[in-house]
Amino acid sequence: MIDPSPELPDDTPILNVELPLRVREALVAAGLTTIGEIRETPDKEILRIQHLGTSSLALLRKTLGLPSSVGVRGDAVPMPTKAEDRNH
Repeated sequence: MIDPSPELPDDTPILNVELPLRVREALVAAGLTTIGEIRETPDKEILRIQHLGTSSLALLRKTLGLPSSVGVRGDAVPMPTKAEDRNH
């Protein structure tokens, strides 16, 4: 198993990365197979995956980096609080 890091190539299979078993299984069940796919998936979509919540999302963004579309890796994506999310 490979330790998760923002430097991992986008084509790295999720199954090869040392993530918590529950997180890895949820991502694969949702059809995500590579680190790049996780990086490209918007936060709101990740939060819709069964068994993943804000702590799982924070772990993924911290260990794997920001979504590729942002162009910067290694910082956590700011997430709205529950109250902010209801107002939009």
